[in-house]
Amino acid sequence: MKFLLVLIAFSATCFAQKKISGSITDNITKQPVPFVSIGVIGKSLGTLSNEAGVFEFTVFENQKNDSIKIAAIGYKPLIFSVYDYLKEPHKTIIMESLPVILDEVTVKSKKVKYKTLGTTKYTKNNCTGFVDASGNWKGSEAAILVKNKDNCLFESFQFFIIQNKYDDSLLFRLNFYQRVSPPANTPKWLGEDWVGPTILKKAIIFKVGIKQGEFILPLKQYNIQTSKDFFISLECLMDEMEITKFCYSGSIDVQSYFKVKSFSKWHRTPGKNGKPGGGGGDFNVKVSYVK
Repeated sequence: MKFLLVLIAFSATCFAQKKISGSITDNITKQPVPFVSIGVIGKSLGTLSNEAGVFEFTVFENQKNDSIKIAAIGYKPLIFSVYDYLKEPHKTIIMESLPVILDEVTVKSKKVKYKTLGTTKYTKNNCTGFVDASGNWKGSEAAILVKNKDNCLFESFQFFIIQNKYDDSLLFRLNFYQRVSPPANTPKWLGEDWVGPTILKKAIIFKVGIKQGEFILPLKQYNIQTSKDFFISLECLMDEMEITKFCYSGSIDVQSYFKVKSFSKWHRTPGKNGKPGGGGGDFNVKVSYVK
């Protein structure tokens, strides 16, 4: 009985929860930095700062040796140990902004061709959504791989909303990532590609208010260019995103990549008999090529 009591006490200590919080401001403007990604590296724990730059989430006592990462496009990332953060559970965090230089696009009497990359046909009878962690969808991402051979400029992003039963406009972040080799020990049947670093120089945050239909987001102002394969990722910035209330078109033959929090691991949906797993979002981008 004594051993059992000790075991129970040990378990309670290991799994005791601690709330950590903070407020994030820009080092130059002194203004709040919204929608900053905060989380335990490699774990499904984390959140995003709100529009006032404030955040709060829970960690466990047995994660003291883990690290918390705080990052946003256009800012120098910060890393704290969970152990050090727990010494001061609420912090005022100053993020150092980085210069954002968007190269000008100049076209001189050359022929411009347009093409749509990604899933160009919407499967309107297959609802796809986000994966949540403990009833919270904030920071969850869904991605697909797009093949590309020539240098192109991103003109617009499109996807098809099957249903939207929320009253207010919904917030999302659009991300584009490099294609890299998979982590070590990844089974071969999961493929030879993985989601890598961002190719963006500026965050793309947008609202969706339509209830059904194709949503088009202009991208030319962001001057996103690549000559390689890339991932399109849609990130949820809302606490709730129930698939019974909001979902978008997805195809059973499109491979899905997803993660539940900002710094958790990416997962690739496994398929049957070595074939790609289905459920990937019908995301696409219109691009232009200068010939």
